[in-house]
Parts: sequence; C-alpha cells; structure tokens
Amino acid sequence: MASHGKASGLPPASPQALRAVLARNTGGILDPRPAGAFRAGHVPGSVNIPLPPNLDAEAAERLLPSFLLPPRHAPLWVVDDDPARLARILEVLRGRQRPAVAGLVLPLGWPAGMGEDLCRTGKGAETLWRPDPWLERYRDLLPPATLGPALDLACGSGRSAVWLALRGYAVTGVDILPDALALGRRLADHHGVACAFTAADLRQPDAAPAGPWAVMTIFRYLQRDLLTRAGGLLVPGGVLLLRTFLDRPGGNDGPARRHRLRCGELPGFFAGPEFTVLAYEESADPDGRPAAGIVVRRRAARGPAGIESAP
Repeated sequence: MASHGKASGLPPASPQALRAVLARNTGGILDPRPAGAFRAGHVPGSVNIPLPPNLDAEAAERLLPSFLLPPRHAPLWVVDDDPARLARILEVLRGRQRPAVAGLVLPLGWPAGMGEDLCRTGKGAETLWRPDPWLERYRDLLPPATLGPALDLACGSGRSAVWLALRGYAVTGVDILPDALALGRRLADHHGVACAFTAADLRQPDAAPAGPWAVMTIFRYLQRDLLTRAGGLLVPGGVLLLRTFLDRPGGNDGPARRHRLRCGELPGFFAGPEFTVLAYEESADPDGRPAAGIVVRRRAARGPAGIESAP
C-alpha cells in the first residue's frame, strides 16, 4: 500500500533503519500495537503498551503516564504498523517536552521475512523506565533479598524502589514530596508489587527509618549528617549505593554548592574498619551533571577467631 507511513510523515522502516535503532538505542522502544500482534512479532528490546488510534491527552495520562517512560533526556523510539496512531503518539510525547522521541513505521507484512536480529516473539522487555543508573550498573553487588529489607532515601517517584521490589526485596521509600510518592505508588500498583512509601523530611534527626537494612540507596540527594549515620543502619553484609552531585567544573546548573560533594569527599564517610568500599567513581551522570558514586558493604560480624561470618 503506497500510503503506508504517509499519516506519520515517515516511510516504512527498512531493515537497515531498524538495525541502526537497535545499535544505538540507549533509552527504550515503545510498541503501542495490540498485545496479540506484539507477541506475534516485535522489535527486540521493545515494550508493549497497547494504545488506541485516537489517543488524546486524557487517555495518554491514563494509559501512558510519564512514570512508565524513560527520563525526558533519554532517547525513546516508537514503532508501529499504524501510521496515524504513531503520528498521534509522537505528538503527545513531544507535547510533554521530550526532545529525544522519534518514530518508525513497521514495514508492510511485518514480521514476514525478518531475521531473529530484527524480530522476536513472546512477551518482550519488562519496562521502558529504569532505576537510577548507578543501581542498575552495580546490581550484581546487591545482597540477596533474603538478607533483609531495602530502604530508598529521597526516593522521588519511586523507580529504584519499585525496581528493587520487582526483585523480591521488601522496600520502604522515603521522600518529602507527597506528589512524587503518589507516582511511586501508582508505579508499584501498575507492576503488582508492594512498596511502603512514607513522607518525611530527611533533614530532621532520626527521620530515616532505623531498619536495619540489607540495601540502602540514596540518589541525587546530599545531607552530610545523614551520611555519617547511613552505614550504621545496614545489617552486616548489607550494601549502600549512593550517587549524588559533585562540585566541579560543569556542575553550575546543579543545586547550591552546599548540596554538592567536594572531589574526594565521599569515601571519607565510610573509612571505618566496619566498611568495605566496593566501587567508587567521580564522573558525569547521563544528563551531563558531575556526580560521585560509591558502593559500600558493611562487613559481617567476626567470630572468636577473627573470621568474618557469612551474612
């Protein structure tokens, strides 16, 4: 059909175009087709969120809320065999100030003739959204969920908390903003997991729940007196993952300087013999802001012979 793709202003994607998207995809791929069509064949790594052809702003808020999507700065591709629906989805997403959204029209006859590198069958990827990149990067350093519960401080809209809950942890998220916590509850409900989201001002003494915790996460938040206590809230064998703003050239668009770490400052909070630093880095976050990150394990209790017992 010659008009295939006309409504979106995009031609049907060639195999070469699809391979190029897969090669450079760092955000996510949204497939809005019906679930049956998606299971019969979809672009590898894509996530199915079925959407109607006549998507309007009200329906988009209900069916495609922002908490299900990658961060605004991350690339997001939309692939669809319905050019009119694709055009409407792109219009809605661009109206949300997402500068890195683009679309591809699936070729006629999809998925006939496509190799395994371009087409998969079945359920597809789990989510378009991601937890904090530091948590995802060091996921293999997390203790098993059987060691104890997890605490996400300054949790925001709860992506990292829900990500942990999906992996079996009993999770508590704490933040001062009720609206952000409401988004976290919606995200947890969407995925069928339970997270205890609590509103609290972490600047107040003892606002952080005492635990003890097997996992603690703190992202994009800095309160130095909290850091002096954080390691002591871990169980032996528990792990803290923290990454926040760094005061160095290039960070002038971030928070006030008192809310940024000095270069080399962060490891000093965990210099005691009861802690092992598993990873440390000063670099830039995906949005370009300078940041420092650390992964710390509280050492297991030592037995009479001075040998660490397994957690």
